Amino acid sequence: MSKTAHSALNAFMSLLFICLTPSAYAAWPDDQPIKIIVPQAAGGTNDTLARLVGAELSKVLGQTVVIDNRPGAAGAIGMQATVQAPPDGYTIALASDSAALLDVLRPNLPWKFKTGLQGVAMIGEQPISIATSSKTSFKTFQDVIDAAKAKPASLAYGSSGIGSSQNIVGEWVASLAGIKLVHVPYKGGGQAANDVVSGQIPLAVLGLAPMLKQQQAGNVRILAVTTPERSKALPDVPTLSELGFSQIALAQWAGLVAPAATPQPIIEKLSNALLKVLSEKAVGEKMLAAGITPKPLDYKQFDAFLKKTVDTWNQVVPTLNIEIQ
Repeated sequence: MSKTAHSALNAFMSLLFICLTPSAYAAWPDDQPIKIIVPQAAGGTNDTLARLVGAELSKVLGQTVVIDNRPGAAGAIGMQATVQAPPDGYTIALASDSAALLDVLRPNLPWKFKTGLQGVAMIGEQPISIATSSKTSFKTFQDVIDAAKAKPASLAYGSSGIGSSQNIVGEWVASLAGIKLVHVPYKGGGQAANDVVSGQIPLAVLGLAPMLKQQQAGNVRILAVTTPERSKALPDVPTLSELGFSQIALAQWAGLVAPAATPQPIIEKLSNALLKVLSEKAVGEKMLAAGITPKPLDYKQFDAFLKKTVDTWNQVVPTLNIEIQ
């Protein structure tokens, strides 16, 4: 199908759903499964989170919820599949901070994150961590800086993909520290975590969740986190701000989004269902155990947050002079 024909089909589908009666909205969801697209490979933080909330959403909505992993291109493949899906509430996606970077880092995409998608609800957030394999001699981030200065471009770090927020943080902190690190992109955080544990790469810049259990098991050492305050899960690990990099004070967040033309009554039902899931004590405990702090926002709050985040990245990223490989 040509792009023109595809656009016409999307416009027709949008008009069709806008014209649905309130009783049709009330019938949603019917016997169709709800698909959550995850723009990363299985095993990473977003995949784990999607499976957790998906299983609970299935109970609340009384409907089957399936996970569809679409990794690649720093989330662009999965996000594009969501933008182009019929806006009927049966295809949504788990978006993260990396997805909000697409508008500034990949300006030639035929759609925009800010206008092609709308927020359903925010789920939670976590620090981005800088970790090293326990097989290395690095005990602090200063050790990494010293080694990188002694032998430029000798140390590699893994992230969940080119143009991901982790890639941005890795290049940003390297630039501020005056060192050169080699970026090794993966299709998901789980794969990068496995390679740093095995010693295939010495460093990883990843969300805290896939690193937390590895630190507890003694497989990695987390040297720093990006949030303004130390993580409650790792109170002994310093923040980058404490280490002299006050410019980097951010969290890695995740939430559900839907195609922009999805009718508001359906968005409200999805949002309310997710907020109900996040209010459950057991869900919160599982998230905290994985290093993710619950931070529920409804669809109005989350959509405003998304638009503000995209605007912020559009202003900040070009000033960093970071080369996205």
